[in-house]
Amino acid sequence: MLISRNPREAETSRYDAIIIGGGIYGITLALEAGRRGLKILLLEKGDFGEQTSFNSLKIIHGGLRYLQSLDLHRFQESVGERAWFLRHFPDRVYPLPCFMPLYGKGTRTPPVFRIALLANHVLSLKRNKGIRPDRHLPAGQVVGVQKSKEIFPLIDLEGLKGGAIWYDAYMPDSQLLVLDLLLTACNLGATPLNYVQATEILTDSKSHVRGVTALDRENGENHEYYSDLVINAAGPWCRTIVKGIKGTREDLFRPSLAWNVLFKRDALSDHALAVQAKETGSRLFFVTPWKGRIFAGTGHEPWPGEPGRPFPTRGQLSNFIQDLNKAIPGLSLQIDDVDRIFAGLLPTTEVGSNKLTKREVIIDHGTEGGPKGLYSVGGIKFTTARLVAEKILDLAGSGTSGQIDERLKTSSYPEIQYNIQALDQYQQLLARDSSIVHLDDFLLRRTSLWENRDKAMVLAEKLCTLFPWDENRKKQEIGKCATCLKALPDEI
Repeated sequence: MLISRNPREAETSRYDAIIIGGGIYGITLALEAGRRGLKILLLEKGDFGEQTSFNSLKIIHGGLRYLQSLDLHRFQESVGERAWFLRHFPDRVYPLPCFMPLYGKGTRTPPVFRIALLANHVLSLKRNKGIRPDRHLPAGQVVGVQKSKEIFPLIDLEGLKGGAIWYDAYMPDSQLLVLDLLLTACNLGATPLNYVQATEILTDSKSHVRGVTALDRENGENHEYYSDLVINAAGPWCRTIVKGIKGTREDLFRPSLAWNVLFKRDALSDHALAVQAKETGSRLFFVTPWKGRIFAGTGHEPWPGEPGRPFPTRGQLSNFIQDLNKAIPGLSLQIDDVDRIFAGLLPTTEVGSNKLTKREVIIDHGTEGGPKGLYSVGGIKFTTARLVAEKILDLAGSGTSGQIDERLKTSSYPEIQYNIQALDQYQQLLARDSSIVHLDDFLLRRTSLWENRDKAMVLAEKLCTLFPWDENRKKQEIGKCATCLKALPDEI
């Protein structure tokens, strides 16, 4: 069995910790707790990695940009965590060459970037330690105008002085990396339950946590799960989880909208491109060659609504595309070129802002007048989620981090290829992973089959025959998949 889903059976055990939220922060918490020998229950109200974790730009940043503000602590954290992913998951995470055109003004000039790239190299000398040779990250360099034109044929030549090259890490199938992390946590003893929503934090007469009540959203059953430690890692929903509970702070998670756009057009380079229009105050874009196509981000706007399935408005998307065209003259993208929008919610500094927080927020509710044994986290980066898990567990005094064996035995979720004539391979996966509850769980988050929309919908019809569903349920599931796979959601 890859992943077992049995909410009733899970109720018969007591846990060292209950984690609420099955995105990257909850999953890495389960993994790190498992490495400390703790018995973990992971509750997710939807599917694992379904929301913001699915919708990232798929880059694991090493923190070059933090050198500009001399935030060396954040830089070192990012470099270390990028190395952790490259070391432990080399079949999902790859080196990514990045390129930025350099012109004659400001900090983006060849002399300044030579210094920056030298500092980046010297301060990350151990970045390749213990990593497979074909996953090593070379030192960066500054190249001339001719080489810049070869790397980026659409480069704006006016005032061009050269280009900067550096290396980061890339996870093209980020949803499968999330499943690898989850499966590794399972093999360390975690019990994950998707479509099980935590509804109440249980406390005793001394205001100490004793567990949670939870609703199985598939059959309407209520359950109680017990632990003296509850960690709220529910992302944009984390404030809802602790609403009315003492010790909650305003800075826990103020949501803002963030999105990336996949276009139908061929990639502009085999490097990721950091580009910006020459107008003062213009936004910086990162344009990656995701599987041979243009994948650009990131748009940021305030988010006034409740957590849900956020998307930019048509006007916001139009402005994003217009600004991208200004940054790359001659690109001429249109809304009709959009293949998919990847949108999620990230924490911001204040309500109504699109200025992202710089660091995670961790709250020990017990030290701020709330229940003892309750912790909440508002995370900001995929890259450092695992490190944040370590910090929380150390703060909670759970397990001993010094006894963790760095030789982590990771697990890999099986990759399924498209074959409309071989339904047996899909049946086998369904039999081994009972957390596949809905059709979109399978197509979008257990495979990469969603990338070809037409083929995915043909397969969806066939897959329905493998589930014990009546005709009405099949129509609902196919309709949900069709909505999920639309290039432009109805909201846009």
